[in-house]
Amino acid sequence: MFAGRLLSVLAHIALAGSALGHVSGNRERSSQLEVELAVPASGSVSELVARIKNVGNTDLNLLKFGTILDDKLPIQKVVIVDEAGEEVQAKAIHPSLDYDALQSKHFQLLKASESVEAIIDAAMVHSFDKSGTYSFAVEGLIPLAVAPSTKLSGPPAYVKSNTVSMYVEARKASFQDSRSIEERTNLDVAGCNGTKHEVITAALANCKGLALAAAADAKDPASARFAEYFKTNSSATRQTVVERLEAAAEECSTADSGVSRLFCYDYYGVCEIDGPLVAYTMYTFNTMVVCPLFYVRPPLPTGCHRQCHATTVIHEATHCGGVYSPMTQDYAYGYEECMALEPDWALLNADTYSLYANAVYLDC
Repeated sequence: MFAGRLLSVLAHIALAGSALGHVSGNRERSSQLEVELAVPASGSVSELVARIKNVGNTDLNLLKFGTILDDKLPIQKVVIVDEAGEEVQAKAIHPSLDYDALQSKHFQLLKASESVEAIIDAAMVHSFDKSGTYSFAVEGLIPLAVAPSTKLSGPPAYVKSNTVSMYVEARKASFQDSRSIEERTNLDVAGCNGTKHEVITAALANCKGLALAAAADAKDPASARFAEYFKTNSSATRQTVVERLEAAAEECSTADSGVSRLFCYDYYGVCEIDGPLVAYTMYTFNTMVVCPLFYVRPPLPTGCHRQCHATTVIHEATHCGGVYSPMTQDYAYGYEECMALEPDWALLNADTYSLYANAVYLDC
């Protein structure tokens, strides 16, 4: 499950990697935010402008990290559909952040009745294989805090934009695409020394144990903890949670087989682009990567709602569609935000699973 598998350690639509993208459920949602997508009069061949307006009465601090406001990380910000009605797949990441280390620079202040614009270069993470007219739209969630605080709390803001069409010349767009992350088949394991190998091996073993314990709790129809985290006692939801956690446990059960890869060092060079990044998943390739901040965490939970090696690996494993489909998204981070999610969002939110496993382990 290490690089090779998860690296044989040898060693949306969601703002993909993020909080925007495929949002489950078809009912209309209310929100303090409105998003208008437009094609600029000038710009690159695949550039769009998203105008975000705060239509509420409260000043907000919107999380930039891993959302439509992020101008650094290689994440999916728009859903793109070609002339044949097929979605254009993204080569992007789901970033896992240390939400206790967030600073004011990671937020965008948006006062009531004011707007902010974000430039989206779709070719950063999308490959346009042929020239033609493509449709673009944004739908998803943006984690937030009530200004002046930068502590994520309450439900994330739901946003849904209009759909715009734009002709994209493949040859020019492919030049932009050269900056995107590509799958690497020649594995370099020089970054996995003995200590890192031991840490990741233990993390996998603990991931398996915590995921199986959480799955067992989810099987119990009398579990109040399950209803607390997933906001429903539905048998169908229980079954999905059990299956996803058991699949994660199976993936963590060995280091030399399975569908995913796990790199114990920053294989793609993303960790230092923007912080505080603990790990990320290159979901197109079922590849998980841990960052230096990962090693600062404890091996196992030391407090309720806290992050550790085992729960981080559970979080990342649920992002891999090859492990269990559909893959999870990053709709919300941390206990307070996750507890404010609606049931259909909680079911597909990666941090809900890691927090749930933490709670089962510590009997929170």
